[in-house]
Amino acid sequence: MPPIDAVLDPYFGLFVADASGAVPSLVRASSAPTSIPDPKTGRPLRVATVDGPSRAICPACAASAEGGFVSFVGDLRLAYACPSCSQLIWLPGA
Repeated sequence: MPPIDAVLDPYFGLFVADASGAVPSLVRASSAPTSIPDPKTGRPLRVATVDGPSRAICPACAASAEGGFVSFVGDLRLAYACPSCSQLIWLPGA
């Protein structure tokens, strides 16, 4: 079961929807948090970078959209925020 924060805001406050374009898009939230919970352990992960909108194909729903990427301090995983399926998808680290 996902954490309650993920149910209320699947992007943990990192992104907000931007409906001004022709394709679904996310932009970085002005008051983005400095950490979000790890999806498996719940421990806080410090956010290193937030990049968006970035055109990509979602690894979960295969939709082409302008989502966002998040990297973390001391963690090799990336996360992709998809505006089409409203998920934060965790990509495997190296």
